[in-house]
Amino acid sequence: MAQRWSLSQEEEDLHRQGLFRKARKGDEKAKLELQEVYGVRLWSEHERAKLVYENPRHAAKRGNRRS
Repeated sequence: MAQRWSLSQEEEDLHRQGLFRKARKGDEKAKLELQEVYGVRLWSEHERAKLVYENPRHAAKRGNRRS
């Protein structure tokens, strides 16, 4: 699926941006290529809404205030 070209960095960036556009519109091949070639996992809005973020720096600052 993923072709290996000798591209300049700019051309590769443009190709990757095109893959992101296609993937946002639901193109499964684009999603698969992003995952296989670039190691990118795309999350739907519903999946992102369920994520819980932990910021260790924020927790450390908050912990220092209690001391």
